[in-house]
Amino acid sequence: MTMMEIFGISAAMLVMFAGFGLLIGILFGFFGMGGSFLVTPALLVMGYPSRVAVGSGLAFVFGTSVIATLKHRDLGQVDYKLGVSMIIGTTVGLEVGKEIVLHLEELGMAGNIISITYVLLLGGIGAFVTYEALKGGDGGGVS
Repeated sequence: MTMMEIFGISAAMLVMFAGFGLLIGILFGFFGMGGSFLVTPALLVMGYPSRVAVGSGLAFVFGTSVIATLKHRDLGQVDYKLGVSMIIGTTVGLEVGKEIVLHLEELGMAGNIISITYVLLLGGIGAFVTYEALKGGDGGGVS
């Protein structure tokens, strides 16, 4: 390990990750949504294995969720019964998703399938948000 490496990662790569994290954080604060939808595809494009990209995205979601939940708890905005049911559903979904990713990796198709799924998911979300904005009615749409 050279002087310009930290945790086996070059200083340039660390700066890029920090900048990427800053961008994700700004988007997270601006749009009020998790940045994991950007983290996973970006890591795939950078050549990380699909399980590392997906796992890193999940770690990002976990961290931001804990911080947001604590803040909303302080404001009295947490429904604990709903939260527990969401944790149970999310845990089951994560385990099923993990098995699917592992199976796709065995077939050598994980990166492509995950990338295509992300494009379709983000396209669908974009179409829905555009539809809702054009529909208007709640004061937040385009007139």
